[in-house]
This record gives sequence, structure tokens and C-alpha cells, in this order.
Amino acid sequence: MEQKQKRNLNNISFVNLLFFMSATLMLFVSVIFTLYTDRMEETLQTSISSHLIAAANAASTMLTVEELDLFHTEDDMARPEWESIRTRLQKFASDYKVLYVYYWRYNDDGRIQYIIDNDEDPEYMVTPDLYFDIESDPATAEAVPVIMEGNTWASDLGIYTATWDGLISGLAPVFRDDGSVYCAAGVDLSDEIILTVQNNIRIIRSVQIISLFISIMSGFLAFQQYRKKAIQSENANKSKSQFLSTMSHEMRTPLNAIIGMTAIAKKTTDAEGKNHALGRIEDASSHLLGLINDVLDMAKIEANKLELSLVEFELAKVLQNALAITNFRVTDKQLSLAVDVDDTIPRYVIGDDQRLAQVIANLMSNAVKFTPEGGNIHFKASLIAENEGVCELQISVEDSGVGISPEQQGRMFHAFEQAESGTSREYGGTGLGLAISKRIVELMGGRIWVNSELGKGSTFTFTAKVQKSEKSSESEDSEAVCIDNNLITDTNVSASTKTGKNTGIYADKKMLLVEDIEINCEILMALLEDTDLSIDCAGNGEEALEIMKNSPNKYDIVFMDVHMPKMDGLEATRRIRALPDMKNSNLPIIAMTANVFKSNIEDCLEAGMNDHLGKPLDMDRVHEVLRMYLN
Repeated sequence: MEQKQKRNLNNISFVNLLFFMSATLMLFVSVIFTLYTDRMEETLQTSISSHLIAAANAASTMLTVEELDLFHTEDDMARPEWESIRTRLQKFASDYKVLYVYYWRYNDDGRIQYIIDNDEDPEYMVTPDLYFDIESDPATAEAVPVIMEGNTWASDLGIYTATWDGLISGLAPVFRDDGSVYCAAGVDLSDEIILTVQNNIRIIRSVQIISLFISIMSGFLAFQQYRKKAIQSENANKSKSQFLSTMSHEMRTPLNAIIGMTAIAKKTTDAEGKNHALGRIEDASSHLLGLINDVLDMAKIEANKLELSLVEFELAKVLQNALAITNFRVTDKQLSLAVDVDDTIPRYVIGDDQRLAQVIANLMSNAVKFTPEGGNIHFKASLIAENEGVCELQISVEDSGVGISPEQQGRMFHAFEQAESGTSREYGGTGLGLAISKRIVELMGGRIWVNSELGKGSTFTFTAKVQKSEKSSESEDSEAVCIDNNLITDTNVSASTKTGKNTGIYADKKMLLVEDIEINCEILMALLEDTDLSIDCAGNGEEALEIMKNSPNKYDIVFMDVHMPKMDGLEATRRIRALPDMKNSNLPIIAMTANVFKSNIEDCLEAGMNDHLGKPLDMDRVHEVLRMYLN
């Protein structure tokens, strides 16, 4: 266990390290990506600026000073060279992928005079009559001295004034033959491409930051969830380990009693001593069977396979039987048991009677277990709602026992856990009963809870929904549930087990017992000996099939084991049903197997069996089946 805990701690530490390494790597990648996008933006701006300067230099040499000097006034636009030069400029703009190419000369009056450009729209093209005051625009005022000194100039990328309608410009001087500056050649581009890239980069950075934040937070939350699950798993493993230890003790105790009392019965020659030992063996066996049933129920719950089996039943009998299970212990501890049943509860309902009785018996058993001698137990059942034939029952068991602390109440309905670790040592039990009860109650559409204080007793309450049976509506006399407290002590003694009740009742009946375990045949034959039922045995399905072929009308009933060598009980039943002489036969074939899950029972019925008996055999149930099919 310590090694496993250390391994789990090492796993958590490894995941912790892995998370922080991943987060660090993501931050590093984010920084690199940010630097890379900054570099991309700088490269783009430099590239565009270089393109503007290159295009302006090309434009400064495309037209000569003589050609530009032809245009000083608006009248000069009538010259034939005007249109030919504009055509050349339009081709230049297309070749160099610029919006505009134009020329202006600087005058001593502080203004620039536009000469010519490539604009195809007459409304916006520049002409020699267009003058611009350089002081009205800071960018132009900055550019003119640079050009007049014979240098190239480019406007700041992405920074512009309303004067130029979002354009970025590159300017280069046009030189005379003597090296002096005659005018400036300019090209324009829209800064939209730069602003778009900048906006896209901002968006990418925002998305990157958000993604990084989400990734780190998701990783952190996932790590926290993993840590929580790991701790829960560790706690669950501890609970299961404690449970297995408890189960080992709980199962070995009745086994020890069975083995020890068997040895005593063998040595004892006194009939009374043998009967005492056999009685203790029977009690221990019943207790062991209860433990096994709890474990199987818990396994079905964990596999989400626990299901209800709905039947019509008389609620009074179910309540009475459930209460009677603990009656002998109530008597032994001299407890006072009060039963209060609401007379408005329908007498006949539809639901799972066995599961309902299981929950009640479990709560009653706990109440008896934890209530000291001379204490009080109050059982109460009431109808709290009825809607369209659906009745909601509320059942509570109140005791004057040891009570439960709030901390213990929080975990007592969890699987593999009891209220406290010392409970099993002092009182016994597996810690499964309340978890199983909770799942059963939830399947019945209800809930279960507890109200308790240490030293002041506990009240366990649950609700469950059942369907009102049509049988309850047939007469007013059958509406109310009525329990006679004086009959509780007699309820768990079936008529079939009372002395002399079954003597000779099946003297004229024959049974074929199909069972591969010899001792099982011996036990059943011995227990049914006083009924005078004639029993023949077959060791497997093949033998049973051969017997039925030779004597199809010899037997009144067949008890068929399911798991057998050569041919199992399901296949044997199918083949027996398919025999020519058996096709119209009403021969009852009863499954007799340790497979007690609902799917196993359905398989038996589908194969052609009439009913099902679970192992170990409940003789009350055996007699019930015999009476049903033989009388």
C-alpha cells in the first residue's frame, strides 16, 4: 500500500513537472512568435519604403527636364506631348505597381507647382495651374528641403494627414544637366496594405495572448482535476482495501462457524447437540449468503446493471416480512418496536417488492445493530402523494441508538465506506448496505437521507414511487394496508418449513433432477425426502435428453442445472422442447443455478424454462415452486 501511495505521489509530481514545462514552452514559443511578427512588420515596412524610393528614382529618370519644362501653364496642356507623356506615366504606374506617379517643381514663394501625373480622372488629375502651400502640410514641408538638397524622401509608413487621403509617398529629385534640382518625381501608394497588416498582426497577437491564457488555464484546471481525481482514486483504493479487509473478516467469521459447527456435529452423538450445531450452521450460512448478495449487488451497481423487476404485490405482506427479518434480534436485545402505517396507502401496488423489502430490512437491521438493549425503534410508512395512479411512499426508521456525527453522515452512503473505521470491528458489517439502498431508492424514483445527532439516535428516511394496482380499486375493503404486529414474529417461518406440513404431499409425483454435482443431488433429495417425491438424477444435459427421449411422459417436473459438462442446461432444455413427443407437453422445467442476475434468468426463460431457483437453494422457495407446478 505504501509503495502504491508513493507511486501515486510520484505520478502527481511528474504531471506537475510536465504541466510547468509545457507552460514554459508555450511562453517561450509565444515570445518567439511575437518577435517574429515584429520582424515581419518591420520587414514589410522596409520593403514598401524601399519600393517607394526605387519607383521614385525610376520616375525621376523617365522624363527629361526638357519634357517637363514644356508645361508651365494650363494652356501648355494643349501641347501634343501632354497626352503622350500621361500615357507613358500610366504604363509606368502599372509596371511599378503604384497608384500615382507625378511631378512638381518648387517655387521661391513657398509653394509647389504640380506639373503632370497619370490620374485618368480629369477631376482629380494634377495640372500646371495647381499650386500647394507647403506650410499647410507638415509632411510636404519636411519633404521639400530634402528634395531640393538632392536627396530622396519617403513618408512615414502608416502615418498620414487628411491632406493626402491615406497615401504614402516616395520622392526623388530630377536633376538638370548641371546637377541642380529642377523638380521632384513622386509616387504614391495607399497605406491600406500596411494598416491591414498591422491590424492583422494586432489581432494575431490578441488571439495569441488569449489562446496562451486559455491553454495555460486549461492545463492548470486539467492538472487540478487530475490531482483531484488522483486523490479521489487514492481514497477510493484505501476504502476498497479497507472493504476487502472487512469482507475477509465478515466472510471468514461465518465460514469459521460453519466449519467449526460441522466438526462439532460430527463428534456429537447427542441428537440435541447435533440439532444445535446444525442450527448455528444454518444461521451462519444465511449470514454468509447475505454478504455474497451484497457484494453481487454492489458489483451490479458499479457496472450500472442493477435493475428493478416490477410485479404486483400486497404491500402489507412485504412490510411485514421485512420487519420480521430482524424480529428475533429485537427480542434478544429487548427493544421496543412501534409500527405506524398510514391507512391511506393502497393495499396492492406494482413495483419491485424484493428490492423494497431489501431497503427496509437493511435500515431495520442497522437500527437494531446500533440501538443498545432496552432502546426504542419506530417504523413509519405513509403516503405523501398520489398522481395519476403513481403513489409516492415515505418510509422512516427511527432509533434511540448511538447516533451519527455530521462528518460521518457525509460519507455513509458511499460505496465501501462505513460511518467510521471502527464500526465494522465493534458492530460488524461490510459498509455496502446503505450504498446499495441509495441506488435502489433512486431507481424507484426517490431519495434517502438521515437525521441524526451523536448520542441521540438516528432517523433514516426514504421515498419511493410505486404504481397503484387495479386490484386496489376493486373494492373499498381492500384499500388500506394493515399490519398485525403480533404476526411479525411468525412471518419468516414459511408453512413449508413447519414440522409435518409436507409429509407425503407428492407421493404420486416424479421429478428428474439434472445436476452434475453429486452432493447437490444428495442435499435436495434429503430435504424433499418427507414429501415422498420420487426423484431420478441425470449427471448432465446429454443424459437428461436421452432419458426424455426414452420416457417423455414419465416425469411431472424437471429441475435443471445450467452449468454442466457435455451439454449445459439451456441447450438441453431447447432440445427437450424440440422433441416430437414434447412439443405439446406442459412439462415444467425449472432452472436451478447460482446465476441469479436478471439477464441469466431471462436466458433461462428464453431457452424454454418455466421458472428459476437460485443457489444456494431456499427451501421455502423450492416448496413454493413445487406447489405451483405439481398441484
